[in-house]
Amino acid sequence: MNLFNIASGGLDAAQAALNVVGNNLSNAMTDGYSRQNIILGEAGGHATSYGFFGYGVQTNDVKRSYDGFLNNQVRGANAQFAGLNGRYEQLSQIDDMFGDNTNNISVTMGNIFGAMQKMSSDPASAAMRQEVYSQFKAVANQYQTNSDTLKGLEKSTNIKISQAVDGINGCARQLANLNKEIAKVQASSGTLPSDLLDQRDQVLGQLSGLTGIKVNENSTTGRVDVTLANGYSLVNGDDVCELKAQPAAGDPNKLVVAYTDNSGNDMLLDDDTMSSGTLGGLFKFRNSDLKDAENQLNQLALQMANKFNQVNEGGYDQNGDAGTAIFSFDDPQAIANINNSSDASLAISRSDSSAIQAQDYTLTFTGPSASDWTVKNDEGETITPTIGDDGSLSFDGITVKPQGTPQINDSFEFNPLAGAAASLKVAIGGGDQIAASSSADATDQSNNENIKQMLDIQNQQLIGKSTLSEAYASLVSSVGSSMTSLKTDCSTANSVLEQWNQQQQSLAGVDINEEYINMQMYTQYYQANSQVLQTATTLFDTLLNIK
Repeated sequence: MNLFNIASGGLDAAQAALNVVGNNLSNAMTDGYSRQNIILGEAGGHATSYGFFGYGVQTNDVKRSYDGFLNNQVRGANAQFAGLNGRYEQLSQIDDMFGDNTNNISVTMGNIFGAMQKMSSDPASAAMRQEVYSQFKAVANQYQTNSDTLKGLEKSTNIKISQAVDGINGCARQLANLNKEIAKVQASSGTLPSDLLDQRDQVLGQLSGLTGIKVNENSTTGRVDVTLANGYSLVNGDDVCELKAQPAAGDPNKLVVAYTDNSGNDMLLDDDTMSSGTLGGLFKFRNSDLKDAENQLNQLALQMANKFNQVNEGGYDQNGDAGTAIFSFDDPQAIANINNSSDASLAISRSDSSAIQAQDYTLTFTGPSASDWTVKNDEGETITPTIGDDGSLSFDGITVKPQGTPQINDSFEFNPLAGAAASLKVAIGGGDQIAASSSADATDQSNNENIKQMLDIQNQQLIGKSTLSEAYASLVSSVGSSMTSLKTDCSTANSVLEQWNQQQQSLAGVDINEEYINMQMYTQYYQANSQVLQTATTLFDTLLNIK
């Protein structure tokens, strides 16, 4: 009878092995599937005076091909690549806009000076004056269009940040549910369900693409605990702490992310601590790339408009009237913190455009005197303003006049350059108001002294040590340089991710050729055990036939 048992055990083992191989082959193209291996072992035996006789084979386990270290490396590489790629996709839209060689601010500015050069030779020509006027309107429209594109990118970035937060919360809830289901199976059977473990690892992969994570895995129970890169717990067994995208208190147009702990308390997360994954890439783009592009564009619009206005106001138009401002733009607007306890506001004006800094300011009322305000720049440095007789605060080329009755701790944020490009308009009504002449005598139609001064603007250093064309070239160059650097970093990060993926797949992936060989081997193994069983049956029949 022992031979029957040995043969029967061999057939069971062969059948189990073929089931495993068949499952591997069936799931060879299933995304996230980890190859399974059957573990066979001796079924024991007994010692006799003639030697040790075995009881055959037994199936000890079916193990999932898995390496926690490799999976962690894949997740880390995925988070790094996703962050860079998310930032690259957004920045490429700015690069496309500024890099258009046929339709950009530099080309339009060149058209203005070209038209003014023609007008200089015949200041009385209505057609030439109208051409200059048309180019002024064209450049104002160009600034507005570029600013609208950047504002659109800011809105789309907010939407993507919100979507990333929703994705993180969704993954966290899935992981908590999987932890619960895996625990049930493990408690009832003592084994870990490979299909649920595969689902778990897929969700962890999706989560790592959204934000940087750290995973603590219990290899016995299959439970995973997940923390964010800053150490805050996201998944603890079947408990979840979610994130929340919400408007910033200081600027409702800007989304920030808050962490909700187990007690329901919300804590704002520092954008800098969320540096990887899609969410980290979006924060980096919004807080650095987009902000720099907006500041440079607004600075260019402000300095260009102010200089043209200054020169035009120094001459006389075709009617002999003193020149007026060619361009107009809105004053900066302060944004009141949503937690302010009063209806106070700030009236801001640009008193010295050449001294204006491209940065954000926060003004906080400390009281009790109406002039007791703390002024800080975006680096947290305290600035000491000059207090006017009317209670106004002057610093860095701007003047701020508080309105109403502020309460202690009321705060406001503003950027003195904000809105310059978006609100830029042509203020004169036609070409006849271009002050080409240096004389108030309207009959002196050939006087072109002031238009010459206007032509000279193209050679003047208006932004730092740069001319207008050089400043625009610097803007384009800075975006292009960031794009080049990002493209290189993305390529490197992608190569690293592919290398870790290959290593992980070499372990966990299904090799169809290898499984086919295993199938042939286990088929022969099954057939051989069938022969053993047939032999045992023949021997038993022989014994029964003995008389």
